[in-house]
Amino acid sequence: MGTAETYGRELDPQPSPQLTAPPPGGRWSYVATGAELAFMAQLVVAGAVFLATAGMRDDHGIGFAGGALARVPRVLLLLVLAGYLHWLLFTLPAMALTRLLAGLPWAALRAALGAAALTSAHTAWAVSVWDVPVGRTVVWIAGTGLLPVTAAVYAHHRSLGWGAMAARIGAVTGAALLLTVVGGFLQQWTGWHAYEPPRLDRSRYVGQWIGGGGAYRLRLGEDGEAEGDSMPLVDENAGLWDSCSGTGTWTFVPQPEAGRPAHGGPRDRITLTIPGCGTLRDWQAAGTADRPQLFVVKGDPGSPSVITLHRP
Repeated sequence: MGTAETYGRELDPQPSPQLTAPPPGGRWSYVATGAELAFMAQLVVAGAVFLATAGMRDDHGIGFAGGALARVPRVLLLLVLAGYLHWLLFTLPAMALTRLLAGLPWAALRAALGAAALTSAHTAWAVSVWDVPVGRTVVWIAGTGLLPVTAAVYAHHRSLGWGAMAARIGAVTGAALLLTVVGGFLQQWTGWHAYEPPRLDRSRYVGQWIGGGGAYRLRLGEDGEAEGDSMPLVDENAGLWDSCSGTGTWTFVPQPEAGRPAHGGPRDRITLTIPGCGTLRDWQAAGTADRPQLFVVKGDPGSPSVITLHRP
């Protein structure tokens, strides 16, 4: 028969393990938690801002929102792939470099130095492969990496898991999208900075126009003569790349000011007549008064293709 002391020892509860946060310099396998979500979230908000401000840009008569909605499934897949690719190639290496700088006092400083090192490396690679400006490349790489690195630092500092970061990033993204939608409605309602096609005199259209890297050329003479190279055809049986070249005449067809809404209204246009080419599409005015353009729309209405010409 056991003693009271024995019973007391048997009945003593075992001490429960204490949950402790990982030390500041450890558990670096989780330093990029939520970074991929932050990257995807900023792309979603940027796309929403682009659509909300569509009235401030020229949509060439095809609309921005319709084309974007038709590509939603493909865009979502690319969004997820881009998020994890950025996490793998930028945020994770940047935060690993942060660990190597553990001797520095502030975590934010270490993360900034790690991100700067990755930005420099990616910029050097991009400039060596493509002919891109250094300054703009640095801004793009650093700008897209700022929020993911910030999210990773925050998650590590707070010892948060993927679910907790998803909730926080989702809440912030929802608030940003709500503000974007409200701003888009206000812009459409007030017409603030709404795009207006340029109104040019006939003389401003005289001269050379080129587009497609020189693939399309059009010369409009003062006396109404026209010389076209690779002019898009109207025939329904014509393919997307079918075109016609030759000489003929052109006519300036201005649209009346009355009934021209600020966005999507009738535009001034150029009508071409080139024997042997059949009916040609009208080239419509686009761009701005300082940098005018001419454009036509070809292809299936569900996925139209816009061809633009500009001054050389």
